[in-house]
Amino acid sequence: MGALSMIGKTISHYRVLEKLGEGGMGVVYRAQDTKLDRMVALKFLPLEFTRDAQAKKRFIQEAKAASALNHPNISTIYEIGEAGEATFITMECIEGGSLKDKIRSGMLSIDEVVAITLQVAEGLQEAHEKGIVHRDIKSENIIVTTKGKVKIIDFGVAKLLRGSQHQETGQRIGTGAYMPPEQLWGEEEVDHRADIWSLGVVLYEMLTGHLPFEAEYEQALTYSILHTDPEPISTFRPDVPEMAEHIVRKALEKDRNDRYQSINALIADLRAISDRKVALAVLPFEDISPGRDNEYFSDGLTEELILNLSRLKNVQVTSRTTTMQYKGTKKDVKTIGKELGARYILEGSVRKFRNDLRITAQLVDVEADSQLWTGKYKGTLEEVFDIQEQVSEQIVDALMVRLSPTEKLVLAKRATQNAEAFDYNLRARDALYRMTKNDVKSAIQLFERAIDLDSRYAAAHAGLGEAYAHLYANFERKESHLDKAVEACLRALMYDETLSEAYAALGMAYFDKTKYDEALMAVEKAIEFDPDSFIAHWIRGRIYHITDRDREAIEPYKKTVKLNPDYYVVYMDLRTVYERLGEMDNYAAAVKAELEVYPRYLSRFPENPRAHVFYAVALARAGRTEEGKAEAAKAIELNPTDPLMLYNTACFYARIGEKRLALDTLRNAIRAGFGEYGWVERDPDLDSIRGEPEYAELMKKK
Repeated sequence: MGALSMIGKTISHYRVLEKLGEGGMGVVYRAQDTKLDRMVALKFLPLEFTRDAQAKKRFIQEAKAASALNHPNISTIYEIGEAGEATFITMECIEGGSLKDKIRSGMLSIDEVVAITLQVAEGLQEAHEKGIVHRDIKSENIIVTTKGKVKIIDFGVAKLLRGSQHQETGQRIGTGAYMPPEQLWGEEEVDHRADIWSLGVVLYEMLTGHLPFEAEYEQALTYSILHTDPEPISTFRPDVPEMAEHIVRKALEKDRNDRYQSINALIADLRAISDRKVALAVLPFEDISPGRDNEYFSDGLTEELILNLSRLKNVQVTSRTTTMQYKGTKKDVKTIGKELGARYILEGSVRKFRNDLRITAQLVDVEADSQLWTGKYKGTLEEVFDIQEQVSEQIVDALMVRLSPTEKLVLAKRATQNAEAFDYNLRARDALYRMTKNDVKSAIQLFERAIDLDSRYAAAHAGLGEAYAHLYANFERKESHLDKAVEACLRALMYDETLSEAYAALGMAYFDKTKYDEALMAVEKAIEFDPDSFIAHWIRGRIYHITDRDREAIEPYKKTVKLNPDYYVVYMDLRTVYERLGEMDNYAAAVKAELEVYPRYLSRFPENPRAHVFYAVALARAGRTEEGKAEAAKAIELNPTDPLMLYNTACFYARIGEKRLALDTLRNAIRAGFGEYGWVERDPDLDSIRGEPEYAELMKKK
């Protein structure tokens, strides 16, 4: 049956549409199943294979066995049919290309190779457990779908050749370059270990772009397979993991008794490679809304994606605070990837107009300098959760990350089902990050509106707790703020006991309540659920400092700086512990860092009084007294009655030698409610007034 004569014809209830391919095993056509209205693939076997009655009987038996296989990595066989003399198999129609073509198109990443091999191995595992051996595993018989899934085709077809008239002409079953020695010897019983050899050949081919055994003539190829060892993979690819080399060597043992004895053992070794972390950075999504007035939404969507993906154990996601430094950057992704130590970069844009959304995203492999995946989504605000879930799932698919059942549930988990509450939460987070008094109070109102719409919205309760904790720490020293912070955090944990943000905010509140044991337990729990929680690391450092464990405070403070270089408060803390420990070189470096960070921060948030007074103290340490006075005056102007502001101003005056002003301001701070005497006793900024009688008198009141 020629290709031209088949197209347009109806065979049984299949209308043949086009020819897909042709090989030694027959011709394949795309066809429409007119009964079930679906696309299928029809494979017509060569006539010489089916004219022999015994061969045909064996083929039908084998095809029936193969049709019983039900696995996502095996092409499904629907039925076996006949058209005149020809016998055909009806199979699922797979949209994609062969692995052979994918290898020819360019070098595959290690992650891709491992993920593809795992999927093939898992398909073979299903077959071997049912006593079925493929016998012709090769890159041409492996299809990679347009969505990155792997399908093995032609199960059972190779066995048709064994014992057929075609076999008797001397032509071997299978494809020479992929055949194990026992198959080349023509042994009668070829078992599952033959498939393991062939998969080893495919793995070698994916890693290097070459077959392990190559020759111009069949005799030379046979000799090579039987008697020589392939060139080490590292010759072609120095970055190959040693475990990958080991897997290939073991799969290609010439004596099948020295090979992997089951596909399960090979899978276990593959997973040892796949379990290594994939380094990903999600860059801030660009707001391309008509008025460029929905930055809170694009930033919030970025943060939500980071939170979702960071819950996966095999994905190492760069923290939000780190990637936010690249907002609006002109740097190329290769440079960013190198600076962040991230192999993969996700970037995108958001267009929000009223209730309509358009989101685009693309995933780039920095090392290979190629785009792995791109997606475009259109919908309404109510559909944002579906879009988020799709983006996360497709990123995982593109990275070929293996998910546990629990991780699949985590990825599909939604913090709220209420789109309006979600929007209020994003607006609240945006306000909280600006960290002025008015913005923090605005954040509290927005979090409360989100909670009104969804009373079980754990993230909004956690945000509310954090906002109250910041309001107390930075602007209003009212004990009621801490009580509300604790209540909100505990409520958040009632609805989601794994929420790192809630534990971190609870740690802040307990710290300011001087409940240091409770605070330490809370922040350690926060770090357990999110190792990149900079707030948790910062509070842990402060707990160590206030309990005279300054040496231990250095590591969490440095971790905080690494995770969030713009978190200005921690630089003062780090400088303080270096000074207390007498490490003056590190102290000088910390002061230098303060002088760089504070003005940068204040250029974006000029209304933050605490940042002004911290800058004033740093300027005083650098001998820039007049500049320091101007910054201190600005801080007092912005928040003249706040006890913390008064305390920090007292530190400034003490640092520049204005003892009278320092003592008066410290007294005013204590009268206004500043009661952290433990901090006062440890603060090197106040060293110049510690010998004064008035200082001793003030400390008696503690």
